[in-house]
Amino acid sequence: MVRDVGITPCSLIGNRKLVQTVLEQASRKRFSQEKIDLLLSRAKESIGTQQGDETVNHQFRMIADFLDFVEKQVKEVNVELRKRMTETPCPITSLGIGTKLAATILAESGDVTMFAGPEKYSAFCGLDPSEYKSGDSIQGRTPISKRGSPLLRWAMYMSAVTVCKKHHDFNRIFERHTHRGYRYAMIAVAHKLARVIWRLMKDNHDFTKRPPKRTW
Repeated sequence: MVRDVGITPCSLIGNRKLVQTVLEQASRKRFSQEKIDLLLSRAKESIGTQQGDETVNHQFRMIADFLDFVEKQVKEVNVELRKRMTETPCPITSLGIGTKLAATILAESGDVTMFAGPEKYSAFCGLDPSEYKSGDSIQGRTPISKRGSPLLRWAMYMSAVTVCKKHHDFNRIFERHTHRGYRYAMIAVAHKLARVIWRLMKDNHDFTKRPPKRTW
């Protein structure tokens, strides 16, 4: 609509039928005729100046073209990213994590050998408790430190959602902490996941489930 009609009040009012059609399509016909009429009447009563309408509309068209260009580039990058992640073995994807999240973790982590252990890597992700607790336990209401890369922390959190659905061990950690809230439980999983990912990347081997414990 920005390209065909423009965005200024005069442009909208002068192309009433086209504006109505676009709004109906964009809202999937959830905009009633009364609502569309109200929007157009408000545009008619707008105190916006009529001077320079074409210049304003032209600027908005340029912005729309730029956004389309960026969206096209993002799609091309994602295609190339999936291709490279498929061609290059990555231990992280063995957890069932998607290529975008795996690539984000790889890019933000850098060389994991510079971390002395999984605790240091978890701290780099900002997922370590402000007060240190061992294992996957984050006791009490102690907040996470939120140090390091926010993007890496986000990728770990989103990956934690995935591994909870795919692996019983991670889901068990989640269930253990659900009484403290969904977000708290998922952070506990992300904390454990960061430690596991450190080991996978350091040893360069795929994730394997633990063998069942012997009962004899």
